[in-house]
Amino acid sequence: MSTIGFRDLAGRFAESRAAVVSLLVCLAFVFCALFAPLISPTDPYDLTKLQLSNALKPAGSKSVLSGEEVRATVRVEGATTSVQPAAAAQARQTIAPASCGENCLDVGVEPVGTPLASLQIRNLPAGVTVVGAKKHIVQPWWTVTDPKDGKVRLSGTLPANFTFVAIAKSTDQETGFVFHLGTDSFGRDMLSATLYGIRISVFVGLVAAGAALVVGTGLGLLSAWRGGLTDAIIMRAVDFMLGLPALLVGLAILAILGNGVSKVVLAIVIVQWSYYARTARSFAMSELGKEYVEAARCLRLSPTRIMLRHVLPNCMPQIIVLFTLNIAAAISLESSLSFLGVGLPLTRPSLGMLIASGYEFIFSHKYWISIYPGVALLVMIVAMNLLGDRLRDLNNPRLDR
Repeated sequence: MSTIGFRDLAGRFAESRAAVVSLLVCLAFVFCALFAPLISPTDPYDLTKLQLSNALKPAGSKSVLSGEEVRATVRVEGATTSVQPAAAAQARQTIAPASCGENCLDVGVEPVGTPLASLQIRNLPAGVTVVGAKKHIVQPWWTVTDPKDGKVRLSGTLPANFTFVAIAKSTDQETGFVFHLGTDSFGRDMLSATLYGIRISVFVGLVAAGAALVVGTGLGLLSAWRGGLTDAIIMRAVDFMLGLPALLVGLAILAILGNGVSKVVLAIVIVQWSYYARTARSFAMSELGKEYVEAARCLRLSPTRIMLRHVLPNCMPQIIVLFTLNIAAAISLESSLSFLGVGLPLTRPSLGMLIASGYEFIFSHKYWISIYPGVALLVMIVAMNLLGDRLRDLNNPRLDR
């Protein structure tokens, strides 16, 4: 019987193409939330892998590896040369001077052929020049911005013993990685950041809406069973909460408690529990007057067993519909709080915080920082609302054909 009922419900649900598409979209977002670390091209919040040279790149740009700057003091003593101090072990390039004959010294970078953005020679003695370089107006500094073969040549009257400083900077190198949705001001891949933002938003929405369901449904059932003063106190609290704007309540709570995932979840629970309490009380009151409840009372079953084993299952279809709608409301509220800067911390940014981080750049045509997380948030909320509306229609007997 249950299999037939489920098939009938699934068939009626599939009559709405919008509902089927919404269900598939919601499942896709849940998949992204569960497997974001596996499907994300990068970890956008690993600070050791961020490159400022990749900041504010539009969609489709390639990742750039920043050029490395190498400094070394070169000491010339007769026919021998030495580099002091030795290059760092992690450096990819090293300064490599080499004699090219009498009164001639080549200064380059190893490995040979390394493309250089600039090469500067400082503190040369009088009478020594750098071929193809431009001298500083005051200081004994020679700079060449396009060194041929990755090296320059010192010529002129070279003293037997002298010391100079060489500074080389390699050019930025493109890698094979492509930023499909561009980057933000820190050089983070927006595709990866959006996937991680979906993960945080879905997690907060599900946990907050689920906790509100448990708290609100429990209070609603208690109010329906006890009645009297208990019912009056709980319902007046519900009326008070429903009379306040949800965003204002969330701002007030987070202003007192501070930001954080647990604080945001608590704020959403305080905002949403009243919806479940009123719904659960309404349907429980109608169920308590039915014959199966009277039979359970005659059997002297405990109130807890009657409410949880008999009354609650008959109220769950309507509560599940409300839960589906409130997930979208919870995600929207969390994103609004994060956009205003009082929601989640910077270490766990959601879609709302990603939108806020790109707001200052949107007027300078860096639209992708805010647009793509905004589109993901919009599609998620619309899909969940359409799914909840379809479930509500299926549970409405007046619309049953």
